[in-house]
Amino acid sequence: MKKLRLGVIFGSRSVEHEVSVITAVQLMKNVDRTKYDVVPVYIDKNGRWLTGPKLEFIETYRNLDLVQKNEAYPLLASPDIKLLARSSSEAQQSLGSLDAAIICCHGTLGEDGTVQGLLELANIPYQGPGVLGSAVCMDKIITKQVLASARLPILPYEWFTAKDWKEHKQDVLKKLLSHSYPLYVKPANLGSSVGITKATDQKSLLYAIEVALHFDRRVVVEEEAPDCIELNVSVLGFQDLKASVLEQPVKHDEILSYADKYQRGGGKKSGMASLDRRIPAPVSPTLSAKVQEAAKTAFTYCDCSGVVRIDFFANPTTEEFWINEINTIPGSMSFYLWQASGMPYSKLIDELVRVALERKKTQEGWTRSIATNILKK
Repeated sequence: MKKLRLGVIFGSRSVEHEVSVITAVQLMKNVDRTKYDVVPVYIDKNGRWLTGPKLEFIETYRNLDLVQKNEAYPLLASPDIKLLARSSSEAQQSLGSLDAAIICCHGTLGEDGTVQGLLELANIPYQGPGVLGSAVCMDKIITKQVLASARLPILPYEWFTAKDWKEHKQDVLKKLLSHSYPLYVKPANLGSSVGITKATDQKSLLYAIEVALHFDRRVVVEEEAPDCIELNVSVLGFQDLKASVLEQPVKHDEILSYADKYQRGGGKKSGMASLDRRIPAPVSPTLSAKVQEAAKTAFTYCDCSGVVRIDFFANPTTEEFWINEINTIPGSMSFYLWQASGMPYSKLIDELVRVALERKKTQEGWTRSIATNILKK
């Protein structure tokens, strides 16, 4: 059987750039090479699209300047290789040469619908949510509004813009101070815990807001879940869904920080896979089942596909829980949750390719254009 040319897209202009590199390298290392020809597609921090065999290896990225100068080749970001390619080798360096793609970008300009939109225009199947689902889940404010419409539990929160803060600071503060400390202040559109600060009084609240505004023009402030632990679960699929076992991530700071996720143990090479965690999470089967079902409902309401990790707060005693956020392209693709559920990483990759092709086949059944004579004389 002919092997599929599988593009692995990663990097981009994001504060999570290096984390994305780790996710992609891990995935490429676990691809079944009897089924796929892997094409690394690296977007550098200046937004240039590059490809080349050396981009499969983590050692290549020790010096990102050298990657840009010596280790890679420009990629033609166009679906029409016949028009733009001057040679067969150049044709292999076009997006249009790919049979399918797995997006491994994290954060802005990659996980937020931008790359997804380009792939839609290029007519290339990919694994994750489409433009809408990606954009919704990237934005913490919109995510909460969608989850609330589905009557899924979320923590009390407020949100405001940089303009609100500049012009109506006292009104915004009054609204925020109606909530009990501690409060968690977050940029609306970032991941990996970047820009998140815990506020325990007004002084730290003001500081936390200034930090968040360095990363985004919109800010979310939410209450703490009482007597809670954090729980993560992954959901996989497109129309038929399955949920993984639950994990309890172990935090070493007041919040589950960037350092907890990526800089402890083997984090610099292993990404989210190196996080200290308890699998399965030490919760009752009843709570576990409720969280899994809520995760699948959230997945559906937010129009997700591929592999997604949904993060919860939960009180093991009362078995109350609240959805924190949805990660449409999770660190390390949450392969460790699927391994614990009995699915090896190579099989997870097969499933992601299957989802990409299934999504594309479904789209091909839609009417995209209609015959009309309105341009004729």
